[in-house]
Amino acid sequence: MPRAHQRGFTIVEILVVVSIIAILLSLMVSGISGAIRTSKSTKQMSALRQIYLGWTMYANQFNDQCIPGFLSTDVQKNWKVNYHTRGNINGQTSDKLNRAVTQTYPWRLAPYLDYSWDLLLGYREDPNTGDANSLYTIEPLQVQSKLLSSQLQKIAPSSLAGSTVALQPCFGYNAFYLGGWWDLSKSSNMKGIPRPYFVEGLRIATGATTVANTMSRTIGGILLPDHMTVFCPASYFGANTPMPGGMPDPNGTPNTAAGYRTPEASWAGAAWLTPPWLGTERIWSISNDDPSSLAVYTDQALPLMRFSKQIAAVKGDGTTKLQNYSDFDDMREWMNLSNITNVQKRRAMHTGTILDQ
Repeated sequence: MPRAHQRGFTIVEILVVVSIIAILLSLMVSGISGAIRTSKSTKQMSALRQIYLGWTMYANQFNDQCIPGFLSTDVQKNWKVNYHTRGNINGQTSDKLNRAVTQTYPWRLAPYLDYSWDLLLGYREDPNTGDANSLYTIEPLQVQSKLLSSQLQKIAPSSLAGSTVALQPCFGYNAFYLGGWWDLSKSSNMKGIPRPYFVEGLRIATGATTVANTMSRTIGGILLPDHMTVFCPASYFGANTPMPGGMPDPNGTPNTAAGYRTPEASWAGAAWLTPPWLGTERIWSISNDDPSSLAVYTDQALPLMRFSKQIAAVKGDGTTKLQNYSDFDDMREWMNLSNITNVQKRRAMHTGTILDQ
């Protein structure tokens, strides 16, 4: 009998099968990527909570005092304080850190975190880099702004042991309004005395000027602990390049400022956070149409969407939240004032400058 005719696959059938396989693979890759992002986001929230617990442990040891956000080298000398690592640094005979790298908060907080590098530098692919001592001298990640990069080098040169932990931790701290940004006063009547910036700013609101202490030095002194931001992921942003868009200018009217929309998860961390207004200076704002789009007017350290379209933050009462830039545009998230109305919350300015005390 004649052999039955054998029919092969047509080109169309092969293309359909290949397309189906490609779609399934893309869905699988997307699902895996989403699961990885979710895992990293969950880990980040857990780390925030542990950072907060370390922050409260510091306060418990120092009469409820918030950990200072910044202590200049002159203030450290004036107060005769020194900070240490656990063990000697890279073959040095001392565990004492250079005061330049202990100006920011991380090395003050590290002992209360049991020197956990995963908490301090966990956004890196390998915060330990395979060497127990390498964290002290690891090459810092590139900072987007050249201006900020040079300024950070002046604060803590990368050649100094501990500089990466000092300037590029996982989380930024609300350093100006919690604990304070300390330097020696330059005013004639208090020259040479350690003082925090904005300690007694003159608040400007609805045409009236009133005296208000915009910062809190103690945890118990936080007026709105469920609002007050303590830590959240941060990075150093450069001012935007002007381009067509709908971003508001520093006075709140539309202009052509560009906006950050999808920062990279690998961006370098920052040791502090800067609110939309700092004194009377407008630092950043959000788009009227896109709450994930950010206009930056001055190179500074700002909240960062690291693993998702939301920003993880821990508040003064220990609660962790997922927020967007429109939430952080509310100055009640930053300053220690309870009488800011809904109308005033996005323009809560005060006198004072970080250059003249």
